Amino acid sequence: MRAVAKNEFEKNFFKLMNNAVFGKTMENIRKRVTVKLMSKYDGRYGVEAQISKPNFHSSSIFNENLVAIQLNKTDILMNKPIYVGLVVLDLSKTLMYDFHYNYIRQMYKDNCKLLYTDTDSFIYAVKCDDFNEDMKKNIHKFDTSNYPADNVFNMPCVNKKVVGLMKDECNGQILTEFVGLRSKMYSTRVNNQDSMKKIKGIKASVVKKTIEFNDYLDCLRNSRIQSREQYAIRSKLHKVETIRQRKIALSPYDDKRFLQDNTIDTIAWGHYQILQNGNI
Repeated sequence: MRAVAKNEFEKNFFKLMNNAVFGKTMENIRKRVTVKLMSKYDGRYGVEAQISKPNFHSSSIFNENLVAIQLNKTDILMNKPIYVGLVVLDLSKTLMYDFHYNYIRQMYKDNCKLLYTDTDSFIYAVKCDDFNEDMKKNIHKFDTSNYPADNVFNMPCVNKKVVGLMKDECNGQILTEFVGLRSKMYSTRVNNQDSMKKIKGIKASVVKKTIEFNDYLDCLRNSRIQSREQYAIRSKLHKVETIRQRKIALSPYDDKRFLQDNTIDTIAWGHYQILQNGNI
């Protein structure tokens, strides 16, 4: 259905339909709770009786006449098809590994370097004569429907929304610079112009207005942590308020990977080179 979507709403709607179903297959039933709103303290069904139960978790007092009691579930029915979600994750990872090891690594050998990877994406530095020509020779591996119909590369616009195929997010343009600080924290430049800035936990408007590519570069080269202020809406005891918070926006410290001596390249924890070099 996404392949025939005509606007952003339809694209996001059909994407959500898939993601919502997947999410329910992996739902953790153990995290479900029971919440009771109580207006009296004494009695068989009062607050005192509820907080005396062995499955009592916590309480929230709204006022002298209203208390919310949270209870853990005493019976759990494991009725979610977790195996379906497991297969989806395994198949997606298989597609990613197959593309990287059986196509990119086989095609370019040591002339390619994996700079960053996420759940469904790769960022590479590749040395070759013409990457777009290589794509055309292996067009069955790519979704090129986002290329302009009159693109200068003569790239055919095919395989729209075909499951499991890779898409060039730059539409054939050259990604000239990349800085990756840690997971969900990176920036790119396309044709020497700022293209993408990602920081998990910082509002997109703050990133757009106050952070530039050079800030990422400064953080990487000088190990300088940068913070930003942002406003957020929070609800506590059903009282909604606007708060101002100061959060770390850019940090060079990546605890999910082992930083090598050049302070740029990383390897996975448990890699044999870590033990060989006597780092651990």
